[in-house]
Amino acid sequence: MYKLIFADDEALVRNNITKLVQWEKYGFEMVGCCANGHELLEMVEKDPPDLVITDIDMPFISGIDAARQMKNDFPTVKIIFLTGYDDFNYAQQAIDLKVAKYILKPVTAQNMLTCLKEMKEILDKERLQNRNMTLLENFYYQNKSMLQNAFLNSLLTTEVNNAEAAKKVELLRLDYLASKQFQVAVIMEDGNYSGDWSDESASLMNFAVYSITKEILEDRKIGSAILGDGRVVALLTNAKNASERYWKDKVVTVLEEIRAYIEKYLDFTVSIGVGNICHSYNSIHRSYNEAISALGYRYAIGTNRVIFINDIEPQRHNTPVFNKEKELQLLACIKANNRDEIIQMIDTLIKDVACRTNIDQLRSYVISIIICIVREAESIGLDTQELLRLGDIRKILDLKTVKQLKDTVLNVCFSLMENISQNRRNNCSASIEEAKCYIHEHYADFNISVDAVSQHLHLSSSYFRALFKKETGTTFVNYLTELRMQKAKALICSTSMKIYEIAEAVGYSDPQYFSYCFKKRFKMAPNELRESLVRC
Repeated sequence: MYKLIFADDEALVRNNITKLVQWEKYGFEMVGCCANGHELLEMVEKDPPDLVITDIDMPFISGIDAARQMKNDFPTVKIIFLTGYDDFNYAQQAIDLKVAKYILKPVTAQNMLTCLKEMKEILDKERLQNRNMTLLENFYYQNKSMLQNAFLNSLLTTEVNNAEAAKKVELLRLDYLASKQFQVAVIMEDGNYSGDWSDESASLMNFAVYSITKEILEDRKIGSAILGDGRVVALLTNAKNASERYWKDKVVTVLEEIRAYIEKYLDFTVSIGVGNICHSYNSIHRSYNEAISALGYRYAIGTNRVIFINDIEPQRHNTPVFNKEKELQLLACIKANNRDEIIQMIDTLIKDVACRTNIDQLRSYVISIIICIVREAESIGLDTQELLRLGDIRKILDLKTVKQLKDTVLNVCFSLMENISQNRRNNCSASIEEAKCYIHEHYADFNISVDAVSQHLHLSSSYFRALFKKETGTTFVNYLTELRMQKAKALICSTSMKIYEIAEAVGYSDPQYFSYCFKKRFKMAPNELRESLVRC
């Protein structure tokens, strides 16, 4: 069911249309009916509809001006103009505002039904397009290479979820990754290139290395290449489940072939760092980091060669890493103020590490989590004194059990959660108080608006609108109107100013609209209030 608001200053038109048209039958629910542009904008701000049907020629704010503001603040709302004037200027403005339809009065129930059917088809089509799986799939495959590259880089830099990674491998048709054994090699130019290459040719050199690497790996059916971050990565896969000895020999042969081809045909040399073998998607990033570490030895042992990390650091073991992805997930739980999710995530993180490491490594892992939390608190300007007390490294090094370590992390997380929550409440309250001060200072300005206050606060209009309603329980327009009415009432009661002067003094350029709003609020016109005071 689509939500609809109907606006027309003629009571007869409103009554006839609202009574004669069976809105629900045609997929619409009338959530509002009003007589002028100000009321229309108030209703739209309070509960944005799917469709607005509005007369162009209305008092106080015309349908054209109301539509212009709606298009700015609520761009998804569809608008239909009603008018008794067959005027090209109106039609031209309607086109400029991308109004859905322009209908001449008098409007019959049948005309309105025909219009509703057309609008429902348009809204249905838009909703279907946004959800149409075929269109999404077409878009997906048109951008497949970009998505593949993003996924491959995520394998290199983060500890991915195995099950999700397997689904993406299938969906992206990365058949060579349907393997249970992986190894990463990183290829880096040594800096001793010939005169044919210049310093400005770095990107071109990388691409040339990538092309050769990709061609050889795919021809030998041993993996593929990834280009990114100023280096070329060979993602090697043992898709045929070859024996460990055969696999090692093949990796050496293929990587030496790549190195030799680059030296011969590109006329510069590269060093290739190789990480250890791993057996799951979520450990590929470790092999990548090891390959980078291996390259760190290239100037010590010589460039233009293949360097295996296992040859240089045979005793190297993989320590658990609290990576960026896990950090973002944990911080998201903390910022969401969700204790249960924090407990569940910390429990999972600690259990996963505790089952494959010793207590010393677990302590280091816990310290890395706490460092990330403290760093986040510092970045958003919070006091870190309590966090540092709860996560005192000296005390952590004395802890003996998994439970003690887990409880320490939880206490630090909960402390940050409370600090963020309190800071958010303080900031929201401060922003709204500043907004109220601004409104009280500028309520007499004809041009005061949500946009003006938002810009003053350096907030987006949509965020300010939602925040103001949450903090005050009313909309910006209603708050401003109530303030203006109270100020006007005080002036009527305490001065001899003329009504049009009072209207201007409280921010109304149109005295008639001021009187309309005043009577709506106090159940009597401004003059009637003044006369009642005289009689008293």
